[in-house]
Amino acid sequence: MLTIDQMEDLVQLHAVAEQFDAEVAIIGAAALLCFVDLGRFTADVDLVIALDLEDFAGFCGELKEHGWTQKPGQEHRWCGRSGSLIDLLPTGPNLRAAKRLVWPNSQFEMSLIGFDHVFTRSLLFPFTKDVQFRVAPPPVVALLKIVAYAEDQHRRQKDLMDLRSLFRHYEASSDHIFGDDIFAADLEDIEYANAFLLGSDVGVIATVEEAGIVSAFLDKHRISAEELAALDHDEPALRDTIRFQMQLREFGKGFVVGQQRQSA
Repeated sequence: MLTIDQMEDLVQLHAVAEQFDAEVAIIGAAALLCFVDLGRFTADVDLVIALDLEDFAGFCGELKEHGWTQKPGQEHRWCGRSGSLIDLLPTGPNLRAAKRLVWPNSQFEMSLIGFDHVFTRSLLFPFTKDVQFRVAPPPVVALLKIVAYAEDQHRRQKDLMDLRSLFRHYEASSDHIFGDDIFAADLEDIEYANAFLLGSDVGVIATVEEAGIVSAFLDKHRISAEELAALDHDEPALRDTIRFQMQLREFGKGFVVGQQRQSA
């Protein structure tokens, strides 16, 4: 999940964050790998820190004092003293309230919709007997990835790849796959139970605004039932396409169930 060098750098970063009384959490693929086998390794670690931009500047100065370096032209990307790559996002209360981060130098903008969940729902995860960090759970990361992909799908193809892996592997080793809610859902196939459960768990946490983004994401990528039926289901080259379409449908079905659970 994390290399020794990455853990050493994160321990140091957390020590600096404590000076600013700022919470830190792991998001992105590094967070997912704590819970799910994505079938790929991530060379960098995505972190959020609960600081607004004015305090984040001082935090960055402290990191530099500790031997950290910032990648030229990439305000978010850092190299720790042990050599690990860390993508660091300031997500203080004012930034989260504005739901948008504008990087001071590049003026590059990114959505912070959904980031409140990182700080309210992250879990303390043990990486070794003596090292533990807060990690965003898969439903939160999935929501963030949907938001990021919806905002810029050309730059965020890895987010879609990770979502497809989650559709296939979420809760794969748990008993939830065979729970009563799965049988009550009347799924097309038990193969799609993972996607249904992920949709349900995302639906439980999504706000009205976030639900709109998820629904737009599904509408954009789902083909009609008629188009799906017209595909040759025996054609090997179409199996991934058909599987993804079925996963999207069951994720959407689960999302509706989760939203109903939230409002109950």
